[in-house]
Amino acid sequence: MAHQLRAEYGPEGPSGAVARWHVVRTGEPAMAMCGAVIDEAAESKPESAWGTGLRICQQCGSLYLHEVPFLSADWR
Repeated sequence: MAHQLRAEYGPEGPSGAVARWHVVRTGEPAMAMCGAVIDEAAESKPESAWGTGLRICQQCGSLYLHEVPFLSADWR
């Protein structure tokens, strides 16, 4: 299953900073894994941006880790 990271903006909206990043399934870009509704125009990043220091929604992160199991062969 493919995923994307989608931005949730702070009080200034898209012109301000990203408050946190949510994980969405590629087929559902407006619904975060935690249940938050994401603006369809929100900035997105590829799944490979996971673990690069972005502030990720804790609930999305936990659910994402359950869907994408760690395989030691992936880390060679």
